[in-house]
Amino acid sequence: MSDLGGSAFDFWLGEWNCTFDGGTATNSVTRDFDGQVVTERFEGLTPQRWSGMSVSVYNEKLDLWRQTWVDQSGAYWHFVGSLVGGNPSFGTPEPVDVERLFKRMVFSNIASDGFDWRWESSPDGESWTENWAITYLRQG
Repeated sequence: MSDLGGSAFDFWLGEWNCTFDGGTATNSVTRDFDGQVVTERFEGLTPQRWSGMSVSVYNEKLDLWRQTWVDQSGAYWHFVGSLVGGNPSFGTPEPVDVERLFKRMVFSNIASDGFDWRWESSPDGESWTENWAITYLRQG
């Protein structure tokens, strides 16, 4: 069981301005297909253009969130939803890529107008290193 219900990622819905060390981006997150799919469209603006998207679905019978991420570099990753320190997250269930690392994103400090997001990696799924942090602020 994931301990995450079907509305666990509703805070993420909306239009976002994103800032991180050395860059900016926008992210548009919507519910599609009769509200069953959360679709993310991420656009890195600076220091260079970079685009990616994810689709996330919740399976009520399995009490399980799943996400697929793809981007212009050819990345294709599968994630499973869980809680990390009480915060919603998506993580790879096995090591991925040539680095053979577990990867996860953790959402924290969630408020109606913003939240923090961090990208982490781990060689063993136990000890985690932060690789990238983004501050999200709701547009408008």
